[in-house]
Amino acid sequence: MKRLSRVIFILMLLSLSSLRAHAAGIPTGDLLQGIKPGPDGKSDVLVVFPHEDDEMYCDGTLLKMKQDPAVRVHFLVMTLGDLSPSKDVLGISPEKMAAIRIKEMGKVAEVVGADSYIQWTIHDQGLGALPREELANKILKVINDTHAEVIIGYGPEGIYGHPDHVAGSKAADLAFAQSTAQKLYYVNVPRALYPVYHLLSKTNPLPATVKVDVRKVKKMKMLAIDEETSQKYFISFIPKLEMSLNFDYEYFTLAASKP
Repeated sequence: MKRLSRVIFILMLLSLSSLRAHAAGIPTGDLLQGIKPGPDGKSDVLVVFPHEDDEMYCDGTLLKMKQDPAVRVHFLVMTLGDLSPSKDVLGISPEKMAAIRIKEMGKVAEVVGADSYIQWTIHDQGLGALPREELANKILKVINDTHAEVIIGYGPEGIYGHPDHVAGSKAADLAFAQSTAQKLYYVNVPRALYPVYHLLSKTNPLPATVKVDVRKVKKMKMLAIDEETSQKYFISFIPKLEMSLNFDYEYFTLAASKP
């Protein structure tokens, strides 16, 4: 395991050195481009993730969106995050871990300026045990309740293959297809880092179709990520490094779009 961590670390350093070249071919854009606002003239964005720190891939984009008073942002977190390895490092129970993570996510929502934070009570690593249609129906209800035009979540590989990420993605895809939402985006990572995540999941994310310039909100983005203290400072080295990276752009794949 230590050898694998060293390999991943070296790969990450090599990848970061070529980051600018890899990003050049991806257009800079806006996830709300082409969206028809709701009857009140506002656009709603629903972020659907399994865990309380998964939003780190798009915090900058959400902060940028919230600069527009006509945009509302909603967080849906599907599990309690109670099986995080941090609990073992900290010597606490799964119940205590869940309580800490939920509190941390509330602080993230406050930094981002989210209009709502919806927390489910499914246990960590439990999404795959639920029938896909049942989970999709639960997500669909949140989409309808928030009147979301845009959905952001994981792609089919879940970035690095976590079973909750994969199961949540499949259910969100189905919910989107049954909803009135207009666009579905998968969070992505810089293409230069694909070899690193390939080592972890044996797959690569789908190619990014758009990158969002978050340079003006980078400090606030790191403030949001720093609220996830239990995950950033009490977990293995690679996740620590991942949560410390602060790129100029965030990457997304447009997975589906409706007129």
